[in-house]
Amino acid sequence: MNSGMYSAISGSLAAMRRMDVISNNLANINTPGFKKDRLSFEGLLAGNANTPAVPQGTTADPIMQKENVYIDYASGMTSHSGNPLDMALAGDGFFAVTTPQGTAYTRQGNFRTSGDGTLVTVDGFPVQGVGGAAIRIQGSLVEIDGKGGVMVDGTEAGTISVVDFNKPYSLTKSGNALFVPTDPQAIPQASSAQIQQGQIEGSNVDSILEMVQMLETNRYFEACSKVIQNYDAMASHAANDIGKV
Repeated sequence: MNSGMYSAISGSLAAMRRMDVISNNLANINTPGFKKDRLSFEGLLAGNANTPAVPQGTTADPIMQKENVYIDYASGMTSHSGNPLDMALAGDGFFAVTTPQGTAYTRQGNFRTSGDGTLVTVDGFPVQGVGGAAIRIQGSLVEIDGKGGVMVDGTEAGTISVVDFNKPYSLTKSGNALFVPTDPQAIPQASSAQIQQGQIEGSNVDSILEMVQMLETNRYFEACSKVIQNYDAMASHAANDIGKV
């Protein structure tokens, strides 16, 4: 197979993968605390050192061989909700929550209370207080200060845990706007982020930018498809012409 065909095919695959990432970002544009994904590719020459997945030729064929999906941790826009259980973080850090798989971390602060008054996420995971204990809210007047201290009807109910990790972050997505450390042994550290009660952090997805990238990716895919068709036509003509000689 011609090396140009390899390049066009790998370009099409790259466009398909990028379209998946963009589509997922757009699908979560209204998800509080969602962090968009970005995608980068590394072009490598496939040869003896980097064996391609396609049949090996005698020459090195250029193939897009390595992709890297990474998370953009930029903060989303905050908006006033007026709900005393909604919280946004001003600064770097995460809320710690307890899931069946262990502790996870999130910036999605649209919390609520369970039947027994436990402060939980929209998925029902308890929000951790300092020390890992759950926060129970049993009362009507809820006040939360910048450091996470919770007062219910004038009585202290605990302190919400806000933690951070060394940068660059080495986290992976797990569920709805949740993150877990790539290294299970990673130890979170105290965060200096301030809690803003009655505020909610939205997604950091820019709809206009994502739509522009989607159009660019679609045009790129179309261009690669045309190149593949042209190479196929050239091969067909060559075979037919040689057969007539």
